[in-house]
Amino acid sequence: MSAPGKPKSLQDNQRKAVAPDRTVWLSASAGTGKTQVLSSRVLRLLLQPGVKPSQILCLTFTKAGATEMAGRINDKLASWVRLPATALAEELKAIGAEFGPDVQARARTLFAEVLDCPGGGLRIDTIHAFAQWLLAAFPFEAGLTAGTRPMEDRDRVLLQRKVLAEMLTEAEASPLGDPQLLDALAELSIAIGPAGAENWLLACAGEHHAWFGPGSFQEPMRPHVMRLLGLKSDANESDVVALCGDEAFAIDALQLCLSAYRQWPTMTGTKSVIGIDEWLAAPPPERPARFDDLYKLLFTQDEEVRNRKNVQKFEEHFEEAGMAVLASMVRIRDLRTLLALADRLVPALRLARTFAHAWDEAKKREGVIDFDDQIRSAAELLSESGFA
Repeated sequence: MSAPGKPKSLQDNQRKAVAPDRTVWLSASAGTGKTQVLSSRVLRLLLQPGVKPSQILCLTFTKAGATEMAGRINDKLASWVRLPATALAEELKAIGAEFGPDVQARARTLFAEVLDCPGGGLRIDTIHAFAQWLLAAFPFEAGLTAGTRPMEDRDRVLLQRKVLAEMLTEAEASPLGDPQLLDALAELSIAIGPAGAENWLLACAGEHHAWFGPGSFQEPMRPHVMRLLGLKSDANESDVVALCGDEAFAIDALQLCLSAYRQWPTMTGTKSVIGIDEWLAAPPPERPARFDDLYKLLFTQDEEVRNRKNVQKFEEHFEEAGMAVLASMVRIRDLRTLLALADRLVPALRLARTFAHAWDEAKKREGVIDFDDQIRSAAELLSESGFA
């Protein structure tokens, strides 16, 4: 631990992270000193010859984070003005900086230089505040309509509910509407609650690239979802039936298991024989309905072959055959799971896409942009080679 009154020195990777000649990605758990490291990095940058405080931009996620960082840096710079040379040298050494007379002289001038910056200090903002400033400074270059303003929280809530109400009214009443959207919203509300459904739709609308432009989700939605799940675009229950057929299923292995169980004179053996016989006798279209029963007869929840120790003595390759059957059943189970997932995803994504487009139109109509728009537009503005 540091001695009383002695500045806490950066250690190991912390010291590397504040080096001004490095580009650094800093990741650490809460309470491990990220703010100290980032503040020290700013101080190291300010100490570099030729670096002006107005050239440094610090962005944080929250206003509290921005306030804390600004406070730490300003307090440190203010203290450096009057510190004795020995104490100032200790402060500079603690952040890994040089501490000779020239560096100390520069350190004592930084507080005044920061106060002379436009706005009276270092530029330490939240990401959204910076984006909002940038768009206000360059609205035409960002493609914003004249008079566009940032959306307030209350405006967002009111507009969101208005858009959702209009969308559902049209889906219910208009001949051009889509009643399936009502079912999708009802299912979503049951799953995560009305407030959860509203928040989910708004979060989806924030993923602008998912609904607009090349590569976005477009109708028909199901083939697109199928490809994302790694299935052929027209996959359906007939593919499950095909996997249950004798040509695709490990029938020989299942018959070996049946032979072993026939030789095991117990109630469990008899029950297993009946279950396997029923599966083998059923035509493929009826086998999916018997899937769960057969699986429970043959395998544990941990995907191990049941009764292996008792039945293995009747058929030498019983366990091997059981694993072959398991592989067939896992393929069937996985396909059924993905198809069921598609059945839930398709209406949910269609609902999300409809809301995203209605939300975008409503914002344009009202002349507002939300937080997601600000971040996206600012990023696009900074990426444009002609404006960046």
